[in-house]
Amino acid sequence: MKQIRDLLPHFCSIPHGILQMGTPNEQLSDLARRFGGTRESYAEEAPQHPVEIAAFALAQVPVTNELYAQWIKHSGQRAPIVWHGSQPPAELAAYPVVDVTWDEAVAFCGWLSGEVGLALRLPSEAEWERAARGDDTRIYPWGDDFDPTLMNIKESMRGGLAPVGSYPQAASPFGVYDLAGNIWEWTNSLQKSYPYVADDGREALQAAPEADRRRIMRGGCWGNPGHFARNTCRFRLPPERSTHLLGFRLAYNLPKSD
Repeated sequence: MKQIRDLLPHFCSIPHGILQMGTPNEQLSDLARRFGGTRESYAEEAPQHPVEIAAFALAQVPVTNELYAQWIKHSGQRAPIVWHGSQPPAELAAYPVVDVTWDEAVAFCGWLSGEVGLALRLPSEAEWERAARGDDTRIYPWGDDFDPTLMNIKESMRGGLAPVGSYPQAASPFGVYDLAGNIWEWTNSLQKSYPYVADDGREALQAAPEADRRRIMRGGCWGNPGHFARNTCRFRLPPERSTHLLGFRLAYNLPKSD
């Protein structure tokens, strides 16, 4: 019988660095011409700006049904509706868990932290983008070229979820899988406009009463066109909402180097 620690994903080390976060203002009109909508449709991705990111570790793949099922068994919390029961079907064990609210994802991180002795959490949206882009401003985790064979999106015509790690050839510069397509992923970040400032309240676990309580999602999903899977695309939902297209992955801080 597998122990909880045996179900943990591999973690990729993301070194300290400067992320050029977002999309330059001068590229917004081009995005509208290529993918539809107006310049304003993409304005929340701008302006592009530098953000210093401390070293952290990010799970190579999203949380699976098999791992999340341990939380349900130990906590008695609500199981994802798509399981049709308190445990996932065996054939879905290696698929990413979906139908999880932000609140449930945060609670899961807290429980799992105590089980395995790591201070696990959701990544910020800046960390997520840093893991996807590396040290340049690539559009997708593998580079700038759109390629539906490297991700699970509408144009791939898979028509549903894929097991985690199904596209290893599309790994990011730091070896992280599944950052483009398959499922949207919760981040810790509250919806706020750019520039990104980590200590302006957007990373608080409890939003201020006057704040927009919606949390940012990244990555696109199997039902979206590929431009939603760009490294800079931002979406958001209230923390109590869940969908069959949305899951999450784990992160934790790494020690500062001298």
